[in-house]
Amino acid sequence: MIHFSSRKVTSTLLDPRDNFALKTVDTDIRKDPLTGDSGRLAHFGMIKAKKDDFSGWDAPEARKFCPFCPDNIQSMTPRFPEDLLPSGHLHRGEATVICNISPYDQYSALTVMSRNHLVTLEQMTEELLQDTFHAGLDFCQVVREKEPHLPYYFIAWNYMPPAGGGLIHPHQQVIITDAPGNLYRKTVESSQHFARQHGTNFWEMLCQVEQEKGERYIGEIGRGHWLVPFVPLGVLGEFMAVFPGVQTLDDLQGETLDDLVQGLKMLLNYLDSREIYSYNLGLYFAPYLADTDLEPAAYYALHLRLIPRTYLNLKHKPSDTSLFQVALQEPFSVVAPETLCQDVRPFFEK
Repeated sequence: MIHFSSRKVTSTLLDPRDNFALKTVDTDIRKDPLTGDSGRLAHFGMIKAKKDDFSGWDAPEARKFCPFCPDNIQSMTPRFPEDLLPSGHLHRGEATVICNISPYDQYSALTVMSRNHLVTLEQMTEELLQDTFHAGLDFCQVVREKEPHLPYYFIAWNYMPPAGGGLIHPHQQVIITDAPGNLYRKTVESSQHFARQHGTNFWEMLCQVEQEKGERYIGEIGRGHWLVPFVPLGVLGEFMAVFPGVQTLDDLQGETLDDLVQGLKMLLNYLDSREIYSYNLGLYFAPYLADTDLEPAAYYALHLRLIPRTYLNLKHKPSDTSLFQVALQEPFSVVAPETLCQDVRPFFEK
């Protein structure tokens, strides 16, 4: 029922690096097993991540103008209206949820993760991650009580400039909406279609099939299954965690959140070891939909996607997003998921 479809196309060229000898170069075109969307694997190994120089990023002058730093957050960031949050902000440990001064939707919040302006991957502790996700979930529950008709809850993270992090000070996005974006919407719709067509949950079957195949399955941390998607969304690949039996906001608590944070920290350790210091992260909950005959448990599972990001080089800092992602709306990767899985798997061995 789950098909991993791919085909190779071959290009022929005369290579100037080898006295213009005749060479062939393969491109792997794959289809996502859930949505059917295509993605390309090519240019294998031609893009290497390299850490930027952080030395000037945490200077006093930078902190002076950062709205998220402790001396500024009360005076330079907006507050929520009193009828939503009487205190204006929401706190959990070091994390503070604030109103987004440039909102994406009716409920668009930012979770400032730490009092520190610069937090490297090495400094990203499990406690810090716990507090951040807890704070975002607390805010989601506040909105859920006020606006129960809004179905989609999304927690996202643009970490560092290559991923679109406009401020170095680490922060996550929390968006509650009835307009979930194309990927989120298509994932929900395709999951429902799969359940109706096959009478089973795609996500539960995906974990089982990938674990049996072993090619892209990284490991199991509690209730979370960590794997590399067959069609990665990023130039440097992608990582996914799937939590069978976990669907909505109410399900992500206690040991389940512990499992997510523990696996995420292992993954961040891997990225740090490969000089990858930037990524996009999305946490996708089952929507609260009134117009469907399917319960979330029948078709969905909470899942996390992490897409590493990089500059193509540090001299000109060109983006790793190009015409394929923008003009063709097709992901492109320079690393095979099966190779990436083998590389990260030792970091998940306890």
